[in-house]
Amino acid sequence: MFTTEPKIDTLPASPLLRLPFEIRLMIYEYLLFPSTRPSTSNSTSVANIVPDFHTYYSEDTNSTPFTLSVRTIDPWLGAQGSRTWRRRSTYHMRTGPFLTSTTPTTYRVLLSPYTAHLRQNVPSLLALNRQIHAEASKVLYATYTFSFHTSIEAAVPFLSDLSPRARSHVRHLSLTKKALPSTKEYDRAEWSALCAYLVGNQEPSACTAPFTLRLRTLRLNIIAGKPDLGWFSVTSLTPTDFSAMMTMRSDLRGGDLVWVEQLIAIRGLEELHVKALVEHCAPPVSKEQAFWVAFSKSVDEGAFGEWIKGVMLPSRG
Repeated sequence: MFTTEPKIDTLPASPLLRLPFEIRLMIYEYLLFPSTRPSTSNSTSVANIVPDFHTYYSEDTNSTPFTLSVRTIDPWLGAQGSRTWRRRSTYHMRTGPFLTSTTPTTYRVLLSPYTAHLRQNVPSLLALNRQIHAEASKVLYATYTFSFHTSIEAAVPFLSDLSPRARSHVRHLSLTKKALPSTKEYDRAEWSALCAYLVGNQEPSACTAPFTLRLRTLRLNIIAGKPDLGWFSVTSLTPTDFSAMMTMRSDLRGGDLVWVEQLIAIRGLEELHVKALVEHCAPPVSKEQAFWVAFSKSVDEGAFGEWIKGVMLPSRG
């Protein structure tokens, strides 16, 4: 799904292409937009999300009918997956009791009760011919938000598997930053690779200008930690604090904000939504944990969102 290549136009124009474009657009929307009534089938992807690798049901999983969640498949199930899975780009995930080994896997797109029909409609429609692929793919990819949650490693393979035209239509992404204390070196590498990919595909050149990535909306969810006693005694970081940290390029107060520096290199956004996904955490016992708790409070109260919007959306307001 979502990697279908159009057939070469060797057949006469179909009756669909003889219709006015406005009528064809209505047909595409009917086939590709979410259903107005949710499916009652238990075969949708969301019904089976719990066993997925390194995931759990979260607020950004198919949170709206116009959300399509992309998740990493359990590496041990990948070999038993469908042929469609095997045609997708593969990547390695840390596995084993102590995450000391790696296993190849790939991603899948989760379908909600509102989008279950896409499993048949996308491949049957987009593969008809090049013109229909060009017209319908814009309706599909420019409409939905593709949400990766913490499966950051799946984003570059998913986007790379799209045709250049389809990729250029992607407008809305949703990402979730893992809790800072639990971020490992491979997590940092995956985040850095994604940001570099998004920045690189936004830079037009003589040969790729028509198919550059034009993101418009980014939903940034951040795992925030709240101790048992709450944030009452915690001093929240202010927009001025964040500006100072980025200007000084130092780990002020024990903070690790290299990932923010990589994120703000992405340009062209029109909307940026920042949300704290608050989870329980133990009382901080180190400088790094104390920073995360203070940072979490600033995300939940909006200070971080105010600051990063001012940096990434300089023309807003």
